Amino acid sequence: MQARSHLIFGIGATWLMHRTGWAASVHAWPLTLVGALLPDIDHPKSLLGRRVAPLSLAISGVFGHRGMTHSLWLPLLAVVACLYGWGHVPGWMIALCAGYLSHLLADWLTPSGVPLCWPLRTRFRSPLYVTTGSAAEWCVAAALAFAMWRWW
Repeated sequence: MQARSHLIFGIGATWLMHRTGWAASVHAWPLTLVGALLPDIDHPKSLLGRRVAPLSLAISGVFGHRGMTHSLWLPLLAVVACLYGWGHVPGWMIALCAGYLSHLLADWLTPSGVPLCWPLRTRFRSPLYVTTGSAAEWCVAAALAFAMWRWW
């Protein structure tokens, strides 16, 4: 998926957190959007990758695109680290992880799928998928945006 679709999915994650009472803070919005872009730090030409090019090139060189950063390991490790260090998961981490997971969900909808259990090579993909950059991707993102607007 493209950055704008990931951002719409990130907004959807924030919307869902607000609807379910998980995050009431205004700080959830920007952190969820950062989280929605974070997995693509492994792609030097991504929106986030261009802003932190040296780091992105290093991650891409070691893991490739849609490798470790597109698995469940990083959000899981973040939650475990918070629980170990503070005894709870702060709201800002919930927001960041929600955005991160929204990115994985969006990429699950593409033909390439996501390696949720990296380093295992198995990729998970939706049975119904959309090609990145296609009109179908735009329709999925627009439908999600409309649904959030309709049920706000």
